[in-house]
Amino acid sequence: MDVTLDKKLQGFQLVAQEKLQAILCSIPGKKELILEPDLIKPLEHVCTASWLKLKGIQRIYKHDAKQRLPRAPDQVHIYMIRSVLSTFQTLLRQLQPLAVSTPSESPDLALRMFHIICVPSCYAYFHAHLEQAGLWGVVQLHHYNWDFIYLDHGVLSLELPNLYECLYLEGNTSALPAMAQSLRLLQMICGQPSLILTFGGHAAQLCQVMQALGPVPESNSPTDFGAWLIIDRDKDYASSLLTPAIYAGLLLEVFQLRAGEIVIDNANNKIRSQKLQLLQGKSEYTPKSSTSNSKPSCIRLNSACDEIYAGNRYKHFAQASSFVRGQVKALSLELQKLNDLKLEEMHDYVARKLPKLTELKAKVLRHLNASEIVIQMLGNFRHLQTLEEDILNNVSRKRLLSEIDELLTTDGQRFNTLRLLCLLHLCAGVAPDELQNFARNYCNMFGHRELCVFQQLAQAGLLPALQPERKSSAKLLSNLPLPKFQQTEFQANANRLKLLTSCADAEQAAAADSSSNSALKSCPSFVFNGTYIPLAAQLCSILLNANSADQLATKLAMIEGLQVHVGGQSTTPKAYAAQLKTGSTEIPDLFPLRLRNLFVFVVGGANYAEIAACDFVAKLTNSQITVASDALLAGSDLIAAAFNN
Repeated sequence: MDVTLDKKLQGFQLVAQEKLQAILCSIPGKKELILEPDLIKPLEHVCTASWLKLKGIQRIYKHDAKQRLPRAPDQVHIYMIRSVLSTFQTLLRQLQPLAVSTPSESPDLALRMFHIICVPSCYAYFHAHLEQAGLWGVVQLHHYNWDFIYLDHGVLSLELPNLYECLYLEGNTSALPAMAQSLRLLQMICGQPSLILTFGGHAAQLCQVMQALGPVPESNSPTDFGAWLIIDRDKDYASSLLTPAIYAGLLLEVFQLRAGEIVIDNANNKIRSQKLQLLQGKSEYTPKSSTSNSKPSCIRLNSACDEIYAGNRYKHFAQASSFVRGQVKALSLELQKLNDLKLEEMHDYVARKLPKLTELKAKVLRHLNASEIVIQMLGNFRHLQTLEEDILNNVSRKRLLSEIDELLTTDGQRFNTLRLLCLLHLCAGVAPDELQNFARNYCNMFGHRELCVFQQLAQAGLLPALQPERKSSAKLLSNLPLPKFQQTEFQANANRLKLLTSCADAEQAAAADSSSNSALKSCPSFVFNGTYIPLAAQLCSILLNANSADQLATKLAMIEGLQVHVGGQSTTPKAYAAQLKTGSTEIPDLFPLRLRNLFVFVVGGANYAEIAACDFVAKLTNSQITVASDALLAGSDLIAAAFNN
């Protein structure tokens, strides 16, 4: 019996269950599980509460850092937290008073009354902190990695939202081995690809760690992916910083995402929560389904669970919102038919069709509420898209800076205004004096405690370093001719890979339905209203359309940081093509790709614009592309990460 690729990817859940079962069953006695709140939703993709009870878990609690921990003398307490040092230290401080009343140290590790499961890794310095807290011998540490979580068709996530902060803001690469182990497990399940193309330092490190882990056990089943593509987030910041035009992308711009599920909360959405309080005003729109006492509703971003989302996820938002309104009208017409039904027909209708219709009505209402809130929150969407297009094309820098400053004053968004400045720096460069002026205005608006955020963004390469003002030399410098801005790395790569597109392609793509044949004649830049093609989608297109290694090298030779990993060797596309010309038998000729399935992994967070563009390329080339990452993030989430440090 042939197992489809989707079934194999869903099989990660079974592997994750086996790993968790091994930990829980190694701990005897009656057990209580205390979960960090952020882990609850991802863990629901792994197992259910009833499954945990079968493994000996008596009660499940949420961990609260501000309250005393529950303590039952006859229970073994198992805490599950993320591998974040601050969270681990907080938990140790809470455990210290409880450890005083704990019996003397047991020689058997399994008999200890306190266990901490760290997701995804238990670092060596965790053991050192455990000893310093005086809990060595009382608390036992475990590590647990659930690997990839299947969120939707073609979408996988490791659900590690703090990884971008670690890698790009702190320079901490300790999470790379856990990611490499997950990628190696993918090779064990789906087979080892013949070719891996990496772009960026962290992507190359991942390949090195995978090689250090040893060869993958041989399997009789054929491989499912013809090639892998691993990209660093900082190699294509533009795909995250630009505002997407598709339905799924805009949902993430406005609502909080929790393991593939968004929370429709008008009072506390991303846009409203980042605005200056004076500029927030009162909400003009209240969802029809909500009341003052009701909890915010949720939409699961899974096309198998929600047919409304399945038909709209990668459509242009204008199309999707029109489709949802059309569904509302269709439902009202369907309900009107009840008046014309006879008694016998009504019995059959109530028994068979009404439950499905009621479920569909609830889904349509949730999507309608979500669409209305998105429209309300992004009222200046067209102006924003025009501004972003001018930034991409470097049209009138002085005007762009003044418009960003004006948005800071009138709109007062903490993250999205900084996001526009970061985009301007990537596309055209920002001078030190321009950054100083903006930072001064920003701190006057939000407080001078936020000044360190600019240094964090500079660490990630999103802004230049903030230089101290030198008043004595200001007059002298003002009389000197300033050099023109040099071409940025983004501009160079965008021109070489043809990432910037014409407006004609945009209009065609925006009008096309992504599920119809007419969409295949348009361009993947429709995800950004025709202004930009995500790098991941363009590299996938180059890989799938290359008929020879020479053709691949011609398109990628000028891109620094690209490496081809073939047959255990790492080289550049140009060197790979040169080796094949010499008739070398050590490296196989893989082009054109015989197996047209690609796996794309973005190190540092993927977004739905990239996923939709890759899905579009897959339809154009009659292939299948699976996109995975450590987390799914919107552009404001990248900026918000700098505020957490």
